[in-house]
Amino acid sequence: MTPEEKIIDILQKNKTAYEIFEHEPVYTNPTMAAALNVTEAETVKSLVLLTKEKKMVVLVLPGDKKVDWKKAAAGIGTKKVSFAKPEEVLDKVGCEVGCVAPFGQLTDLPIFMDKDLTKKEYVFFNPGVHDKSFKIKAWDLKKLCKPTLV
Repeated sequence: MTPEEKIIDILQKNKTAYEIFEHEPVYTNPTMAAALNVTEAETVKSLVLLTKEKKMVVLVLPGDKKVDWKKAAAGIGTKKVSFAKPEEVLDKVGCEVGCVAPFGQLTDLPIFMDKDLTKKEYVFFNPGVHDKSFKIKAWDLKKLCKPTLV
């Protein structure tokens, strides 16, 4: 199963309402927001990070936020985090950087989510591909991701 098929399976099993939008391939949150005609804050940024201890984690942020490296490290429980290499992300998550989905069930990576995402009504995320976006309620995303809030 592709990451997208796994996400659809998770959404359907949990009776979660969702919409799928097809668009030109997007590689950044600003272009995703423009393609969907939504604010960048409504898009989801899922970043695969590497801790000082060489453990991979996923940090999920609103699309308009930049990583605060010190806060991210503290929230994750380590002294330092950095971006995982693109080839490591592809190997571990099964998709390219820029379209990592925010679901912990797709891998064994722990998910850490910015609390601000839960304040949105709806959010949009890439399901492991650059040319589609899923729309779901932000609260459903939190419920399904089972993240640690940071």
